[in-house]
Amino acid sequence: DFVVLSIGVKPDTRLAQGAGLQIGDARGIVVNEYLQTSDPDIYAVGDAIEFINPITGRIMNTYLAGPANKQGRICADNMVMGNIKKYNGAINTAILKIFDLTAGSTGMASKNLLALEIEHKIATIRAGSHASYYPGAKQMTIQIVFSPGDGKLLGAQAIGEGAVDKRLDVLALLIQKQGTIYDLMELEHAYAPPYSSAKDPLNMAGFVAENILKNVLKAKQWDAFVPAFKNTANALLIDVRSPHEHVSRHIPGSINIQVDELRDRMNEIPKNTTLFVYCEIGLRGYLAQRMLVQNGYTVYNLSGGYALWEACTKEMMLARPKQVADLLGKQAGE
Repeated sequence: DFVVLSIGVKPDTRLAQGAGLQIGDARGIVVNEYLQTSDPDIYAVGDAIEFINPITGRIMNTYLAGPANKQGRICADNMVMGNIKKYNGAINTAILKIFDLTAGSTGMASKNLLALEIEHKIATIRAGSHASYYPGAKQMTIQIVFSPGDGKLLGAQAIGEGAVDKRLDVLALLIQKQGTIYDLMELEHAYAPPYSSAKDPLNMAGFVAENILKNVLKAKQWDAFVPAFKNTANALLIDVRSPHEHVSRHIPGSINIQVDELRDRMNEIPKNTTLFVYCEIGLRGYLAQRMLVQNGYTVYNLSGGYALWEACTKEMMLARPKQVADLLGKQAGE
């Protein structure tokens, strides 16, 4: 048994308010780029201040030790030597250990961008922590959000059992330096089979993102995939994994045509049908999509594959069974 205490965080600004300092819309102490408050003789750093987010241009707080310590150094220099250093804000890079899993995020999540009405695209991949033929590889899931115009990286999340932290650190640096998905595609990494693959998971995330921007890949996220299928007339849901995988677990309502047989069984799929395909992690679904598109079909692939869909819907089922029933329709209720 264990207890999770999650009470939230808010700035403690009582001292600042008592000193008559300006408090901003995020309820933090207002500081300028030199970390000066509304009183030029008083500086402030840490959890209690608010500043402009370098990604969104909106006011925000951050409650992390890394940014606070870096602010402290900048503040000290400015107090002693005059305002010589500017603070450029933080992108909220954070990581935690959950039993055997490592989970982390950097930049803006999709839900935050939606709340701010900032247009973006999402790419989700599942990949091994290193080459699959070398013992000990662990699966990780990486999601990036990026601008639909220039591919600028806006945020990323990652979770898995192996080497998640080093991928997150690279993503944080790229976001901080206003990098793009094309930087991910060209990223040169230290490769040997015990440490990575010839195409690192970050390269793969960039490749998938480019395919989305070029409209080569039409992807649906786990929470939108089944509802989109159910709300589309003349639609067909196809599991392109092996028969064994399909029998053991599958999305309700799907038929099974494994990708290796797809070309030979194309005549079983009615024309003028919108297809929703999925595999275990997304790759076979992408290959099936390319075959079907070349034969005149409109096709959507499940981003992150069945493995991600299953994990997310199980989590929802534990916490919110009614919402899952609504998401999946009558079959989920049965």
